[in-house]
Amino acid sequence: MTTPASFSEEECFSVLWKIKKFTYYCETIRSAEFSFHGYSYFILLNMASVHVDCTLQSLPNYRQRPGNDFRREISFLTCDGSQKESISGGKNVNLRVPKDVIFGSRRNSFLPGDALTVRFRFPTTYERGKLYICSQIGVKRNCFLWTLKNFSNYQYDPKTFNQYNMKKYVEKSEDYGDIELALKPMGGFNTDKNFSIEISRTGENKCYCILKIYVLDVDGRALNCVSDEFVFETYQQTRMFPSFIKKNKLLSCKNLLLPNDTLSLKCDFALSLGKVTDETSVISYSEDVASLVKEFDYLSTCFKVESGSDTDLKTDLKSILDSGTLFDVSIQIGSEVIRAHKNILSARSPVFRAMFTKDMQEATNNTVVIEDLSVETVLKLLLYMYTDTIHDCQWENLKELYFASDKYEVLSLKKKCVPLMKTNLSISNVCDALVLSDLHQDRNLKTAAIDFISEYDSAFFASEEWKELEKNNSSLAFKFMREICCNKQTRLN
Repeated sequence: MTTPASFSEEECFSVLWKIKKFTYYCETIRSAEFSFHGYSYFILLNMASVHVDCTLQSLPNYRQRPGNDFRREISFLTCDGSQKESISGGKNVNLRVPKDVIFGSRRNSFLPGDALTVRFRFPTTYERGKLYICSQIGVKRNCFLWTLKNFSNYQYDPKTFNQYNMKKYVEKSEDYGDIELALKPMGGFNTDKNFSIEISRTGENKCYCILKIYVLDVDGRALNCVSDEFVFETYQQTRMFPSFIKKNKLLSCKNLLLPNDTLSLKCDFALSLGKVTDETSVISYSEDVASLVKEFDYLSTCFKVESGSDTDLKTDLKSILDSGTLFDVSIQIGSEVIRAHKNILSARSPVFRAMFTKDMQEATNNTVVIEDLSVETVLKLLLYMYTDTIHDCQWENLKELYFASDKYEVLSLKKKCVPLMKTNLSISNVCDALVLSDLHQDRNLKTAAIDFISEYDSAFFASEEWKELEKNNSSLAFKFMREICCNKQTRLN
C-alpha cells in the first residue's frame, strides 16, 4: 500500500538505484555504499516467496551511533518517473511489494528495458541533490543453432537416442553446472506427433534460466518463438519446455520448414546466479524525476569501462558468426569457405562496404575471394569485426592480422595491433616491424621499432635478420640506418 510523502522533492537528498536485468534477480542484492549526514549506508533488496522487500541498511560500525533515525521515503518508480509503490516512515520503514505487481501485468511499467528503479528520499536542510547508483545482474547467454537431421523418420528409441542428435549440451561450468537439452515426444515413448524440449541440469548453485526457441525456415528466418523461464534450485533437476513442435504441421510445410528433412532451431539460453556484477555511481543535480530515470542509461554507459550488456552483445554476435545464422555472403580462402553477414562487414570496413554497395563482382555473386591471407587470419579478422576482441597475440599472428586490418581499412584493429606488437618485439622480428611500418606508412610502429633498436643496437646489427635486410634491400636498410642513428643522437642529447 502506498503512503503519500509528507515532504517535497526540493527539500530532499535523493538516492536513485537502477538495477539492470532485474528479471534475473534471485534472492538478495545490495547497492553500492553511499554517505549521508556523515554516515555510510546501502540499499538492500530481498526477494521473498511472494514479495520484494526494500530497506535502508547502515554499515555495522554505524548502527549504534545517534543521528541516523531520520525520516525517509522508499519508492519503486515506473517508466514515467512516478512513484506507484511508495512508503514513508522512520528508521525501520520497509517497502514490501507483491512480486505479481512488478512482474505481472504492470511489468512494462515497473521494468522498462528490464530495469527496476528504486528511490530513497531524505528531507534535509543541507546535502540536497541526487545520487545515482547503477547496478547490473550478471547474465551468461548462449545463442546457438540446433539442427535435427532426418526429422520426418525420427522415432523415439532410448537406445539410439543420441545417434539422432536429439540431445544438446548448452553449459558445462562450475558456476552453472551441467545443462543439457533433449528433444522428446509428448505423451510417452510410443507417441511422436508432438515434441517438447526437456532441460536437465546438475549443479549446486541456484540458477535462474530463460530459454527462447525459434523454428527457422528455409531462408533462415525465425518463426514461432516460444519462451519459458524457470529456476534450478537443487543439485539435479529436470524441466519440460512448453510443447511447440507438431510433427504433422512441420511435414505439411516440409519444403519451407524441413529443407533436406532437417529441422533447424535457433536457441537463446540465458543463465544467471542473480548476483550483481558491476556498480556505478555519480552525483548529479536535477529536479525532473522523469528525465532522471531516462538519463540512467546514458550515465551508466559513461561511467563503466565494460558493461554486462556489452559482453552479451559480443557473445550474441560471435554466436551468429560461429553458427552462420542468416548469413548472406561467403568468404572463400582456397578450398575453405567462411559464412558471414554483409551488414556487419560493411559497418566495420569501408573496403567491404564498397564491394557490396557498388557494381562489383562480390555484390553480384555474394562471394569474396581472398588469396593473400590464411584461413586463421581471416577468422581472427572476422572475430574482431564481430566482437571487437583480439585473441592469440603471438608475433606472427599479429603481423598477419595487422596486414589484414590495413588491407580492409579496419583502422581500430590496426591501431590496437601496434601496442601488442610493441610488447612482442625482439631481435629476431624487429626488422619485420620496420618493413611493415614502411610499407603501411605507420609512424607509431616505426617509432616503437627504432626505439627498440636504439636500446639493443649491438645485438641488432649483429643479427642475421639485419644482415639479410642489408643484402636483399640495401636502400631500405640505409634509410633505416639513418633514422636509427638520428634517434640515437637525440637520446644522447
